[in-house]
Amino acid sequence: MARSAPDDHYHHLDALRGIFMLGGVFVHASTLGDDPVFHGIAYASGLFRMADFFLISGFLSAMLVGKYGPARTVRRRLASVGVPFLCTLVLLNPTALWLSYNFHNPDVSFLDFLHGRTVPEPAGELRWLLQLWFLVALLVYALCTPAAVSLLSRVVSSPVYRRATTGRPRVMATIIVSVMVSTIVMRGGYRAAVVPAIGSDPLDLPVEETLDYLPFFLLGVLLHLDRRRLLPAFQRPAPILLAVAGVLLLASTRGWVGGLASSTGVVLSRTLFTVAITVNLFAVASRLVPGPRPAVRYLSDASYTVYLFHYFWIYVIATLLSFDPSLRWPQMLLVTALTFGVTFALHHFVILRSPFLRKIFNGKFPAGRRQGGRHGDRRPAAASAARTATVTAAGSESERTQPLRWLPSAPHLDPERTQQLHWIL
Repeated sequence: MARSAPDDHYHHLDALRGIFMLGGVFVHASTLGDDPVFHGIAYASGLFRMADFFLISGFLSAMLVGKYGPARTVRRRLASVGVPFLCTLVLLNPTALWLSYNFHNPDVSFLDFLHGRTVPEPAGELRWLLQLWFLVALLVYALCTPAAVSLLSRVVSSPVYRRATTGRPRVMATIIVSVMVSTIVMRGGYRAAVVPAIGSDPLDLPVEETLDYLPFFLLGVLLHLDRRRLLPAFQRPAPILLAVAGVLLLASTRGWVGGLASSTGVVLSRTLFTVAITVNLFAVASRLVPGPRPAVRYLSDASYTVYLFHYFWIYVIATLLSFDPSLRWPQMLLVTALTFGVTFALHHFVILRSPFLRKIFNGKFPAGRRQGGRHGDRRPAAASAARTATVTAAGSESERTQPLRWLPSAPHLDPERTQQLHWIL
């Protein structure tokens, strides 16, 4: 497996990750009511946003394995993902669920809600994980990353793979077929083997979602392992592919073609559309964000805080404004804007200024003694102390765990930029 070169920059992935994370506020604001505008946003998001999010996560997970090795990568990611997950789940989600319940149903006290004294079949989004389900998937993927890197490294070095990825048409055909086949296998295996054994997701765990997005996570790993050949071909504009995929998706959802209207046809057409739009989004982002951007860096750092806190604040704000489920897009847009304002302010004025809060909500733990190659980290103690004491718009100079952060680690970089390599995802 090729190791990350010091001059590798993926700033466009940084920008895309920020957009995907922050887009969740619009998606979850749609749960406030029955509005076609916001429901359309949620539907469009479901076609590509989380799949692309996990694709980028797979890319960067493989990068971390190349830098730190399998064992250390797994330990770091389990801590940086698991601690914010547990803290948010325990400290915020019960209140968020209670507010969501009261917004869509007759009011009950918080204690009655916790004891289950609610109406039968209550309305509203009441899955106990809420927006945190993606962290469960990331924890599973963290455990799978070393095996995925090892297996796909052998695939990349095989002659069959080399022949199948010679030239862009073959690259795209191989990627599309691989993702489609693995998607059908994952979904079919879940329904044939997992559901009969455990029933529907036990304890409301996102078992199905984790399997559904695994092909895209693995595609991200593959793109990193063969990034010199595969990534440039993958992130070139493909408007014809997008147009064809869009027509097929429309035909499947509208039932214009019998085969495409089947459940398998819908899954395959959606998967093809996801790959097509991903290719074009990567192409646009690589051109618009070819290098570091201060605004992108700030949004990268803040997006994790916004995502963890936004569901809670959506329902706090809607309740304070005395809205009800009959509201429409202007009110939803107001709630969304206020949620952005409150969560960005919390990040900037509270989270960034507290090492403790950065640990429990952003998973930023001090790096401690790092291994700088075979001879350890030989950076001057003064530089290390300055790094520990510094808080910038991008966050503290501690263990980088923000969802949208990637900058290269190299001897000629200052400590601030070197530390920005460390991702949560």
